[in-house]
Amino acid sequence: MSARVSLIPVSEYSPQALSRGLSEALAPFGGISAIVKPGDRVLLKVNLLAPARPEEAVTTHPEVVRAMIRLLKDASASRILVGDGPGVGSTAENMRICGIQAVCDEEGAQTAVFQETTVYENLENAIGKHLELTTHLRDVDVVISLPKLKTHVQMGYTGALKNQYGLIPGSQKGVYHFRLQDRDLLADLMIDINRTAGVKLAVMDAIVGMEGPGPHGGSPRKIGALVVSTDLSALDVVCCHLIGLSPESYPLLRAAKRGNFGTTELSEIEVCGGKIEDLRVSDYKLVNAPINIMKILPLPQCVLRWLRRQVAPTPWIDRSKCVKCMKCHNGCPVKPEAAINPKRENGPCVDGMTCIRCYCCHEFCPVDAIELRKPWAERIFHLTAIGAFGSRLLGKIAGFFIAK
Repeated sequence: MSARVSLIPVSEYSPQALSRGLSEALAPFGGISAIVKPGDRVLLKVNLLAPARPEEAVTTHPEVVRAMIRLLKDASASRILVGDGPGVGSTAENMRICGIQAVCDEEGAQTAVFQETTVYENLENAIGKHLELTTHLRDVDVVISLPKLKTHVQMGYTGALKNQYGLIPGSQKGVYHFRLQDRDLLADLMIDINRTAGVKLAVMDAIVGMEGPGPHGGSPRKIGALVVSTDLSALDVVCCHLIGLSPESYPLLRAAKRGNFGTTELSEIEVCGGKIEDLRVSDYKLVNAPINIMKILPLPQCVLRWLRRQVAPTPWIDRSKCVKCMKCHNGCPVKPEAAINPKRENGPCVDGMTCIRCYCCHEFCPVDAIELRKPWAERIFHLTAIGAFGSRLLGKIAGFFIAK
């Protein structure tokens, strides 16, 4: 049976437009009553990446949250929690600045701070058979994901599947960035988290998304849609097509296919409501995620690290913008000495030898003072942009090292 994804044109964040759009989007799934039963305790997993205003398109828009809370009250949910485990700032600060806290107060929902954790076991997982996630998962009956459609400098795109990475509290996510420096392994972990969390529904805020160097430093871009599904992989496939991104290039969809998690082929998805071709943004500014050179050839780690430094962009601090808040330094997963330090007097602020190119610092910077600069090989050969050819060329370089 085909997966269903509702693609509903919604041009503004007015309560009326969102109420209409959500009702239309949920109709193919039997309405909210098919997802949430009277008395259910519900967690709304929003995107609270950083303390940013709604118009910056960094976080889930507060009016989308309001519309969902009202639907849940109509469905007689007994308890409604709204939360995330942001890596930048705190849940309280981010919710206040992005406007979600005011919505929760007005609508009678509770804030969920992802601080305490519980170990959840799922032996079907590829990597995380025992995952330490927020305790709130244990205390609710239904999890609904409310992601924001954005580009992402490490993964290329962030949406329904990646939103559940926030079920890991705050800075603990950096530990996984350090341990799983291979993007495909990190993607496998995120699929494991989704399988463990058992999200029943995802409502993508794609009315205004983010393009360019997201998920924090990009620019708002109007798309004009709500995208809704009970199949998060299928939802991400549709969103990739909306912005002109090949789903096959997205690490999380590749991981979903490897792990048999959801539907990853557009031909197997029934799109209800609007048409992709009518809502597609043809000139959406995408991010060319670095080639995963860890998969080119079975080379020694020292050679792979060298190759990665020749391809992957390196963080660079614009001192004219930097306010030395040290959020990049404090959030860097490299231990014991962070790879980035705005206050470093001797030498560059970023140690290119120890930096693992996870780009957490780029996400953490509140003033967009961190740029991602391409290394010499990328500037000359454009390896990331030309994809398969770039991989073959790097393979030849790697072969040269083996021959030697």
